[in-house]
Amino acid sequence: MAFVLLNTLAPHGHTRQGIIRMASNEISSPKWRVEDAKPEHKKQILELFKAVFGQEITPEHWHWKYAGGRGAGIVVWEGDKIISFFGGMERRIIFKGQPKMAFQSGDSMVAEKHRGTLSKRGPFFLSVAAFQDKFLGYGRPYLISYGFPNERAMRLAERLKMYTQIGTMVDVSWPAKSDTLFSSEAFSFDSPRHVEILENLWSGMASEFCDRAIGIRDLAYMRHRYHNHPALDYQLNLVYRHDENHALGLLVTRQVEDRLMLVDVVCRKQGLRDLVSFGRSLASSSNSKELYGWLTEVDCTLIADSDESITSPPLRLPFGVYREGLNPEEIRDKWFFMCGDSDFL
Repeated sequence: MAFVLLNTLAPHGHTRQGIIRMASNEISSPKWRVEDAKPEHKKQILELFKAVFGQEITPEHWHWKYAGGRGAGIVVWEGDKIISFFGGMERRIIFKGQPKMAFQSGDSMVAEKHRGTLSKRGPFFLSVAAFQDKFLGYGRPYLISYGFPNERAMRLAERLKMYTQIGTMVDVSWPAKSDTLFSSEAFSFDSPRHVEILENLWSGMASEFCDRAIGIRDLAYMRHRYHNHPALDYQLNLVYRHDENHALGLLVTRQVEDRLMLVDVVCRKQGLRDLVSFGRSLASSSNSKELYGWLTEVDCTLIADSDESITSPPLRLPFGVYREGLNPEEIRDKWFFMCGDSDFL
């Protein structure tokens, strides 16, 4: 599922009717105009979103995603109508021990009458290629991109040589089960003690992923992602063993009908199984039938033998390769992702 909108972009590239020029690449079409998404495009993009996905997005949700320089987008015009949009949100990450800026490719939509135009001069290609050419790769704002496309979108992007697969995620679930080994307290963003605990938990987690790629889970991120979300309610719990006074980790969950979603964690690797055990107990106390979530397949060893069930085909993880940039092999099977690394779960 995708939620959309645009942002304000600085005028990095030169644009004109039917063509957008960036570096050595040229993206053109005699039928369509390609340009940055701008504030004045908001109304049409929202209308396109509703037409494509059959639902609306609130201004508050749009602001949460894209305002304040958090996102970027490209639009494709046919005459005076926007017929395609591609955009996403930036994410602070650690890659091989160094802080970097990555980009989550999140929002892609094409008007219904143009969805069959899947060539290298169609609206879908033009929007994604223009976006990657301007923002991704060497000499661009973002060296690394990621996203969570469905299989159809992934196959199309691969066929157009825009994405390559660099990893997989799996659906994992556990039956609800009461457990008396753990206690918890609701995390408060206004508590100096809780803030200090989170900082220490994140520091420990980051140190164990110094050879990987992982989204930063500090106070600023957790506040924006979970506390400030305009549409979804999350539970954030600091988890302890009953006989210990130091936190094992921070667990983020969300109730979805009769299931409890394991959204995110901030903990050391060895603590993940304990957080899962507490999550199963939380599911039991809320009369949920199970705890469930996403996890990168390469990290399933961290929850092995925890009564887990992996039932769905893996979700393939993309990496933008339209223009010259990071070698995909440098990041293949390096990401650590959970549900919360998306913008829509």
